[in-house]
Amino acid sequence: MDAAKKMEQELRGTTLELESLEKKKTALFVVDMVVGFVYSGALSSPRVASIVDNIAELNKKTSGYKKIFFLDSHENDSQEFRYFPPHCVSGTEETALIQELDNEDSKGLETVYAEKNSTNGFHSAVFKEWLAKNEEEVDNYIITGCVTDICVLQFALSLKSYFNEINKNKRVIIPMNCVQTYDGGAHDGYLMNLFALYNMHNSGIEIVEKII
Repeated sequence: MDAAKKMEQELRGTTLELESLEKKKTALFVVDMVVGFVYSGALSSPRVASIVDNIAELNKKTSGYKKIFFLDSHENDSQEFRYFPPHCVSGTEETALIQELDNEDSKGLETVYAEKNSTNGFHSAVFKEWLAKNEEEVDNYIITGCVTDICVLQFALSLKSYFNEINKNKRVIIPMNCVQTYDGGAHDGYLMNLFALYNMHNSGIEIVEKII
């Protein structure tokens, strides 16, 4: 963990200028910023709520960009409920995008809402359809949201390894101030967040403190 903390210290203060990324070749991904992970429900978390303003600000800065919002949504018999408490059941308010992001700023060049039934949005049929249509044009993939060590980590690693497999040079970018995880029992939010960032950093994913 000392290496991970050293990485965190080195990354503090690093910024990426949004203008350095060509607009038509850049997409913003927001993972699971739904009511059930932010404000109410078995898996809601104050730690996740703490990044709402940062994501909302980035969402506003990227007005007119391509955007995908992943929305966790499960049936009552979801396989996930074998190891996670019931959450984000389809048809409940928990599956709704939080109000801070449900606004005109989210109306991008193309805005897609992708429901997902697993922790990894890469497997979403809606996302796969979007990727098939956009992967030739989009070079920069900015990923934000929750939770860093599960849904964000799995999606980012899947995306990066997919591009490695087909030998395409694509940038997968994580702004640290726009991802977070939860505290609970043996799950130390600070340590798990740091672990996930370190894992992604070592896998060729670009970690910056924030995008300005």
